[in-house]
Amino acid sequence: MTTLIEIERGTVTEPMPLKTFRVAHRLADHPLFALDRLARLAGSLPADRVEFNGPVAPNQDPGLTPSNGLTPEETVRRIEQSKSWMVLKNVESDPEYKALLDACLDQVAEQTGGLMGGARQRQAFIFVTSPGNVTPYHSDPELNFLLQVRGSKRMSLFDHRDRDVVSAENTELFPGKHRNLPYEDGFEAKATHQHISPGEGIFVPIFDPHWVQNGDAVSISFSITWHTEETERLVKLSYVNAVLRKFGWPQQDAGTHETWEDVKVAAYDILRPAYDAVKRLVGDRRKALAIFFGRKAAPAAG
Repeated sequence: MTTLIEIERGTVTEPMPLKTFRVAHRLADHPLFALDRLARLAGSLPADRVEFNGPVAPNQDPGLTPSNGLTPEETVRRIEQSKSWMVLKNVESDPEYKALLDACLDQVAEQTGGLMGGARQRQAFIFVTSPGNVTPYHSDPELNFLLQVRGSKRMSLFDHRDRDVVSAENTELFPGKHRNLPYEDGFEAKATHQHISPGEGIFVPIFDPHWVQNGDAVSISFSITWHTEETERLVKLSYVNAVLRKFGWPQQDAGTHETWEDVKVAAYDILRPAYDAVKRLVGDRRKALAIFFGRKAAPAAG
């Protein structure tokens, strides 16, 4: 089998690395990333799996994100001139992209001696970006390899445990919460700056905030994400902490009180299916939050 992704021996020493590292890959000339193929993919995906917009800033207010006035397929075909940013979500719904995702993650498991094996909830995303555009400051609740296929970009990556760049509250999840985070230029002094070109990639640890500046050419990136048993636990804990904080009860960082955290995770496992059932019944997330948690826990409009 062709080696699609390469991790230097000895780089990975634990199943959930807490620091970024670089990888190499052989996807730069893969036909699945040709603009024509991506345009057809964008046109075939459901509307909720395609996100695209005009020019934005690192500290972009999600409520003021500009539209580019194009369809998803037009955005891809005119990406060089449209000053746009686009992400195609859950492209593993297409069998060809799923096969590529699985092949990459299976090779990661093999090359790390199984340390990064057993990948659960495998998902894939494709970013298509105009020259000079920006992906705003945000964090993602999964493990991630960002593989650069075309063009170049620079990522400013931060440690999610550093309270000078992100608050405990902003690291937590909540149903419907937007991924964008408050950003200040002063954060850059604490960033790990990674420049990637075609054939290069970056491992992004779970919850680590980052923003991305595209180079002077069209960029295409393939993001492959997954979970382990440990990251699934952290995500559940994050949701519970966010709800408790909404009720006015401050929470400590993960790893502070393991027994109490086990109780929170068990509560999530019991309550989440009930919340999902209420949401399906009322057909609206905000109403479900108000019913299930009370109005104090429902997020403000905007």
